[in-house]
Amino acid sequence: MDFLIQRDELLRALSRVQGVVEKRSTNPILSAVLLQAHEGGLRVTATDKAMTFIGNFAANVNIPGEVAVDAANVFAVAKVLAADVVSVSLGDNQRVDLRCGKSYYKLAGQAAAEFQPTPAFEASGSLSIEASDLRNIIDQTWFSIAPDDNRYGLNGAHLDTVETPQGRMLRMVGTDGNRLSWAQGPFTGTLSIGRRMLLPRKPLAEVRKMIDGLSGPVGIDFGERAVVIRFEGVTVHMRLLEAEFPNYKEVLPTNFKRRVVVDRDVFMEGLRRVSIFATDGSHSVRFAFTTDGLVLTARKLDAGDAREEVAIDFSGDPITMGFNARFIQDVLAALKSTRVTLELGDTLSPCILKPMDEDNALFVVMPVRLD
Repeated sequence: MDFLIQRDELLRALSRVQGVVEKRSTNPILSAVLLQAHEGGLRVTATDKAMTFIGNFAANVNIPGEVAVDAANVFAVAKVLAADVVSVSLGDNQRVDLRCGKSYYKLAGQAAAEFQPTPAFEASGSLSIEASDLRNIIDQTWFSIAPDDNRYGLNGAHLDTVETPQGRMLRMVGTDGNRLSWAQGPFTGTLSIGRRMLLPRKPLAEVRKMIDGLSGPVGIDFGERAVVIRFEGVTVHMRLLEAEFPNYKEVLPTNFKRRVVVDRDVFMEGLRRVSIFATDGSHSVRFAFTTDGLVLTARKLDAGDAREEVAIDFSGDPITMGFNARFIQDVLAALKSTRVTLELGDTLSPCILKPMDEDNALFVVMPVRLD
């Protein structure tokens, strides 16, 4: 194996796999990236068994070949190279020789045959969605997915299709039992994911990183227990979780007694200042809603109190509620709207937050007890 590649292209390839490979695996091959030099360029493959990344990158190949090399080591080397062109060749005993300008590295490699084979996949349906829309729906739902792998039915994102006045939408839903988020965007094609199948949290986050700044369509193919996502020379194979997602439409509150409209940035800044003292287990902040405005307060034992006033448009009877400050902050950070609507019921009823100027996202946050 012998090829030349631009330093930036090599760095782009290796940076994409850092979140895929296992950092502390007892199986060294799961910490490796497979480099395959062929006539068309360089193919880079990485996997953690639940997710497999395959990317094609530009390279001038003199001698085809393949080798697996520790992903973290070769990435650390690529980051510090000074020259533009990198020479990579395979020596004896699976040693990888890497030259760039006056720098020379010899890296330990492993036989490509030891690398995990790419999972077999047979598509039963596919759809296409713009990268910007996919980024948006991931950003507005990912943080609500339960991080605990043992939370059956809550540890992945649910996909659904809905009919709206703007047309058919692909909706992604996430919940951890204390909050729920859904966001949707237009698409073409067919959603054919199984009813008991969920998109896992970690691979979803990695896909979001990979499509950052990307424009154009992203293809999503659905198999029996897997999804394949394709864009700009990249293929991501994602193993689905088998679990029953709760019927989220039944738990969405529909009746409200109070409505709040608030400037997103002002609300976010006020909450950020008060939440410094929201250090209990539930990061609780007291929200006092009146026609005069919103008063946010938090107390830290043995330290003191924090208080902030936020201007709002409020309709309904005054009410005081408690919320996990981080849950509200996550919603505000995900929103792009300058104005946010809050719909409230009673003291322990869920709160719905929505962007004021569009209907393609909705967030539900459960309150916390203040006694």
